[in-house]
Amino acid sequence: MAIPVIMVCGYLLQFVSCSIQVFMTVIKYTPQAYMNFIRKSTDGSSIIFILLDLSGGVGSYAQMAVQSIDQDSWVNFYGNIGKTLLSLICVSFDLLFICQHYVLYPSKKALISPKMITNKEDLEPLVSSDNHLPSV
Repeated sequence: MAIPVIMVCGYLLQFVSCSIQVFMTVIKYTPQAYMNFIRKSTDGSSIIFILLDLSGGVGSYAQMAVQSIDQDSWVNFYGNIGKTLLSLICVSFDLLFICQHYVLYPSKKALISPKMITNKEDLEPLVSSDNHLPSV
């Protein structure tokens, strides 16, 4: 009788911890997506971290797929629903951030054309090297 109670408690603990982790992940990404939408810009957020997070989510899916192929079973996807949901949420938000960064709100950096220098004074440095301090 004690073993089924321990198993139920284990499954319940796993469900609660996975639910908290998935909920916290949604809370982590939602404000950034909302602020990007409100500001119509992704300035201030680094796309490198998004790309690294995307590679982690895709790697997690790849690991589950390889294990499922090796075991001839899909239990890796539905057996650990927390990992599956976490990867799905991460990849979804990362794709949203990439779309916001490159498609919806690309940076508007001004293209600076080279100046035509016509004045010789513009080529001279502000401090000339002829005015050295005397050495001691």
